[in-house]
Amino acid sequence: MSEEGEPPASDERALTDWQRLSPWAMGLMLVTAGLSLVRQHLPLLLAAVAGLTLVEHIGWREVGGAAALLLLLGGALCLLYYRRFRFRLDEDVLVIQKGLFEHREFKVAARHVQHIAVHQPLYLRPFDVVQWQVETLAGEASRIELPGIRRGQADALGRRLQADGPGNDRGEAPVEGLTGEPDAVAPSASRVRYALPPRALALHGLTSRSIYVIAAVLSPLVRPLERWLHDRLPQLDLLAWLPASPLVAVGLGLVAVLLVLAALAVLAAWWRFHGYVLRDDGERQVQVSGLFHRQEQALSLARLQVVEWVQTGLGRLLGRGYLVCHQFGSQGGGAAESRRFLVPGLTLTESERLIGELWPGGDRLPPLSRVSRLYRRVLWLRILLGLGAGVGGLILLVGAPPLPPWGWAMLAASLVGLGGGAAELRWRALGWARRGAYLYVRQGLWGQRTSVFPLPHLISLSLRQSWLQRRRSLATLELQVANGRLTLPFLEEPLARALADQLLASVESATERFPETRRRSACVARR
Repeated sequence: MSEEGEPPASDERALTDWQRLSPWAMGLMLVTAGLSLVRQHLPLLLAAVAGLTLVEHIGWREVGGAAALLLLLGGALCLLYYRRFRFRLDEDVLVIQKGLFEHREFKVAARHVQHIAVHQPLYLRPFDVVQWQVETLAGEASRIELPGIRRGQADALGRRLQADGPGNDRGEAPVEGLTGEPDAVAPSASRVRYALPPRALALHGLTSRSIYVIAAVLSPLVRPLERWLHDRLPQLDLLAWLPASPLVAVGLGLVAVLLVLAALAVLAAWWRFHGYVLRDDGERQVQVSGLFHRQEQALSLARLQVVEWVQTGLGRLLGRGYLVCHQFGSQGGGAAESRRFLVPGLTLTESERLIGELWPGGDRLPPLSRVSRLYRRVLWLRILLGLGAGVGGLILLVGAPPLPPWGWAMLAASLVGLGGGAAELRWRALGWARRGAYLYVRQGLWGQRTSVFPLPHLISLSLRQSWLQRRRSLATLELQVANGRLTLPFLEEPLARALADQLLASVESATERFPETRRRSACVARR
C-alpha cells in the first residue's frame, strides 16, 4: 500500500505504456456534446420540429427511428474517438495521439510544463474520473487536455511531469537568500499549508471584486425591474408600510440592493472556494477547492516568479486579502482568474507567513518608501483636468444647469477637493522597498496591490525622463515582471539609477552562475 496522498506505484509504471481515456468519460462526453449542440442550435431544432409536424407521412415512429440512427452514429464516432485517443510518458516527454478523421500527435517535454490543472465536475465524481489539463510556456494557446482519465493516472502524471521539470536537477537558478541549502531535498510527505475556514470564506466573498462583477452582470435587469415595479407596485398596496420620506425609501432600497449583491458574492465564493486546501507536496504546491465542480491546481516553485498581496478597499477595512502567485507568462489583470494560483481569505499575518514559506526571507513586508511629492501635484492636475473635461462634456450634452455664481464656485471647489483627495490617496498608496534579494512594489488607490519578487526574476527595465523630471532631477523606472509592468515614477535620479544598476547586477550575477538565464538577462541589458 502507498502512503496517504501518494498515487499507487502501478499507475506511474503504467504511464510508460499507451493509456486510453476512461470509457465512462467517453459516454459522458457524448451526452454533454449532444446537449451543447442542442443548446447552441435550439432555434434551428425547433424550426425543424415545426416543419416535420406539417409533413403528413412523418410520425412518432419515423422521428424515433431518426433519433435512434443519430444516437448510433454518435456512439460509433465516440467509439472511434476512444480508440484513436491514447497517451503515454516517454521518459520526461508526454506523448498524446488523437484525431477522429485526421491523426495528430502532440509532445510536451516536462521542462516546458507551465501549469497543470485538474477539474472534476459533479457528473464525473461517481466514476472517480477527472479532466486533466496542461499548459506550456506559450500560455493558454498551448493548452492540451485529457478530457477523462482516472484520478490515480492524473496524480501520477502531475508528479512525473513536475519531478522531471525545471528546478529538479536541471540547473534552474535559485535566488540567493531564498534557501539556506540550495541542494536540500524537500520532504516527500504532503502536508497542509493552509485550509480556508468558513468565516474567512464569507469575508473573501465580501471583500473580493466578484461583487462588482455580479453588479455588472445584473445591470441589464435594472430597467425591466423598474418597469415591473412601476406597473405592479400600485396594485400591491405596499405604500402603507413604505417610509413617507422619499430619501429614506431610496436609502432602504440601496441597502437592500447592497445586501443582495453581498449575499450573491458570498455564494459565488462558496461555490468556487468551498473546501479550499493548500498542500505542500515538496516542489509542488497543490490547491483543491470547489463545491460541486472540484478543481485542483499545481504550482511549481521553480516556476514561481511574482507573489502579489491584494486588498480591495473593503478588504482593507475588514483586514482581509488574498495572494496571487504568478508564473511565466501570467498577466496580472488580463488572465482569467480561474487560471491564476490564488490563496483567498488571508489576513496580513497569514499572507506574510505563506510568502515566507514559498520564499524564505520574503516575509514581513518592510516599510515602503514613497516617491517624490511632485508626483502628487502631477496626479492632482491630471485628475482635475479629467474631471473638468467630463463636466464640460456633460454640460455640452445636456446643457448648463441654472446655478447661481456661488453654485458654480461650489462646484469648482468640490472638483478641486475631489481631485486633491484622489491624488493624495494615490500618492500614499504608491511605495517600494528592497530587502535582501527581494523587491516590494505597492500600487493602487483605495484598494492596494503589493508585488513581491526576487531581483533576478526581473525580465526587463527602462529608465526614462520627461522635461519636467529632467529639470527636477527625477526619473521614472519601469520594471517588466511575469505579471505585467510595475512603474516607480518620480524617483530621485541618483536613486533610480542606483536601483537600476543593482537590479541589472543581480540578473547578471544569476546569469554567470546559471547560463540558462542568459537570454532573459540579455533582454534586461538591452533595455
